[in-house]
Amino acid sequence: MKWMTVGACVVSLTHASVLEARTVSSACANATEISAIQVAAVQQELTDAALACGPKEVALFNRFQTVFNKELRKSDATMLRMFKRLNGNAAGNAAYDSFKTRAIAHAEQRRTKPGAHENFCRTAGVVFAAALAPDKPVLEDFVSGVPVNEATPVDSCEIKVAVALQGVQAGPDIVPMARPSLPGDPPPQ
Repeated sequence: MKWMTVGACVVSLTHASVLEARTVSSACANATEISAIQVAAVQQELTDAALACGPKEVALFNRFQTVFNKELRKSDATMLRMFKRLNGNAAGNAAYDSFKTRAIAHAEQRRTKPGAHENFCRTAGVVFAAALAPDKPVLEDFVSGVPVNEATPVDSCEIKVAVALQGVQAGPDIVPMARPSLPGDPPPQ
């Protein structure tokens, strides 16, 4: 009888631990979902650049959307599924919409700080150039190198999203710089 009681307690404790582990892991974003958040944050930054930086950035943004259309749609669907999984259907839709709205609003706030507009647009140009290079990068790999100053909307359970659009970084100490003027270049506008 004692053995049956001890056995039942062990089974019960094991079952409770498994349930707790499932609860914790289902409340966390996985690596693919974190990548989708990063893709959305970069896309929102580039959307703001297209809206505010001029016709060149509009053309680059449209090309970015076209070149990465399939990957962007897949990533967006992953993010929407994540919000629905974490918050339920209706609240998940609302959380998804809220994140995307907040991300572009924050991009605009960063761009409209006094003296920030020119650097924001120049940096967006660097990001567009890297994304649209002849040797097309994998979107998820590309955005992982683009620091974005946007709070992650979910608990990543130790997976971190890179933190203002600063251009593609090959390493922590490398900062993109504008090409110096060369003889024969048109004067700056």
